[in-house]
Amino acid sequence: MKNKRIFLDTSFLIRLLNREDPDHAHARAYFDRFRKDKASLLLSTIVMAEYGIGDEIDHLPFRHTQVIPFNSNHARRAAIFAKAAFAARRKGAVILEKRIVIPNDTKLMAQAQEEKADLFITRDDNCTSLHNFLKSEMLVDFDLLDLRTPPATFFGELF
Repeated sequence: MKNKRIFLDTSFLIRLLNREDPDHAHARAYFDRFRKDKASLLLSTIVMAEYGIGDEIDHLPFRHTQVIPFNSNHARRAAIFAKAAFAARRKGAVILEKRIVIPNDTKLMAQAQEEKADLFITRDDNCTSLHNFLKSEMLVDFDLLDLRTPPATFFGELF
C-alpha cells in the first residue's frame, strides 16, 4: 500500500472512532497499516459533513488525512455518475436503496475518481453497489474495500 491514495468513507470513520463498534478492530488495523505504509488518506468535506451528523467533526483524524474540498470538477463527474446510476435503477439493472444519500455517494465516488484514488474504503452496502455499477460501466478505475474484509485477508498475511 506504499504511496497509495486511500479515500475514506464516512462509514469507515464512524467505525474507526467508535471503540464499541463491532468493526472497530478492522478499521483500526487498516488505518494503522495505511499510515505505516505512508498511504495518502483522503478525507472529503462531504464525509466531514456526514460524520458531523452523529459526532463532532473535530474528532476526525485531521492530522493524518488530506482534506479534499468538493469542487466543480467533482460536481461534473458526480452528475455523470448520478445520471447513469438513476437510469440503471429505473431500468432495474442496478439495485440501489431509495435514499437521498445516493447523490452524496455519487459525489464521493466522483471525488475519488477525480483525485486518482487507488482504493475507497467503506462499510456501506449502497456505496458498494454503486461502485460495482460504476466499475462495470468503466466509469471508475479505483478499487473498493469493504471494511468487513479482515485486514490479514486483504494484505495477504497469514498471521
